[in-house]
Amino acid sequence: MRTSVLACCLIITVRVISLSAADPDTESKSVPPRFVVYASEADSELGSSLFRALYSNGKRERFVKAQTIEQAVESEADVLVLVLPARELPRLEMGTLESLKKRKIVGIGYGAAQLFGQLGLEINGGACMHGVEGPPSLTVCKSDLLGEPKHTDPLLAFRETAIAEPNAVKLDLFAVFIPPHGPLASVVDSIARWTTDMNYAPIVRQGNCILIGIPAPATKWTPAYADLVRDACLALQERKFETYSTARWEVTKPGTYEFKLAPHDSTDQPFNKTFYFQFTEAKAFHARLDHKGSNSMMLLFMGKDEGRNHWTRMDARQGETLKIKAEISRDDIKELAGRFWILEVTNFGGNMPAECTLTITIEELQ
Repeated sequence: MRTSVLACCLIITVRVISLSAADPDTESKSVPPRFVVYASEADSELGSSLFRALYSNGKRERFVKAQTIEQAVESEADVLVLVLPARELPRLEMGTLESLKKRKIVGIGYGAAQLFGQLGLEINGGACMHGVEGPPSLTVCKSDLLGEPKHTDPLLAFRETAIAEPNAVKLDLFAVFIPPHGPLASVVDSIARWTTDMNYAPIVRQGNCILIGIPAPATKWTPAYADLVRDACLALQERKFETYSTARWEVTKPGTYEFKLAPHDSTDQPFNKTFYFQFTEAKAFHARLDHKGSNSMMLLFMGKDEGRNHWTRMDARQGETLKIKAEISRDDIKELAGRFWILEVTNFGGNMPAECTLTITIEELQ
């Protein structure tokens, strides 16, 4: 009976609650909460259910609920859990963003990906793909955060009854595109990947931040998935805080580059290649891709900001040469604020590898 009362209180109350036998009021004066959970009123079901999901048998956990992101930042809690399933992020002042860089964060939903983009992290909206084939099934990876996986078998995120619910299909599921042999794997810790496509990871970590691309209430979760989320949250709380830093990439110089790409969806060889650029002065950027083998190729150029500055995509279906031109202005440079532009070459051919010759020219902007 006492367990039922405690579980109910965890969902309803907004006060700090102790799951130990000690007096809650006494504990709240001496022990700061481990987690502070923020969710808007529209996402209250998801936010409230997390209290129960984060409960760990045999451990004393402490939680507090925040009414705003700013209030969460001001909390003494070790970890901020930000529930942000909406694609539009609430407007945040620069001071709040700077404070978030000094906190441990678990972000749930695409809004969290947008937020991490504003913090200059690679686990941002521009790196994500929405949707998943079939009921969401995860394969837990060996990770720096959790170590070797407890189980190697795939696990379902949702209970079978939850999958059948009408609103389940409306969930904005997404994952970070992070091929095992791609450059992102060197700076992002993949915790779990989609079983149906191992090049995409819906649970990832960069530095002090975890991104979860399954924004569903914990009442829909399977016990195995609940254990995974709880283990990740507790591991982040216990992990030594890392000094904030963004990924630094080698800047690509103008010139001609020759390389090969594996067929699409390969997990043991790269099927795409990324080139990085930074500009300090206005420039005219030109890229030309000649290729043979696969007929399905893509050339993509964009800034790594929230607006994907100068986003341009060109596709080949019959072996044609692909070209991209962009005029990088001083305003563009200011908008990116030190972040990178990227040029991606991807082989979408499922059967044929591609031999590529990429020519890059950077000139003074007339």
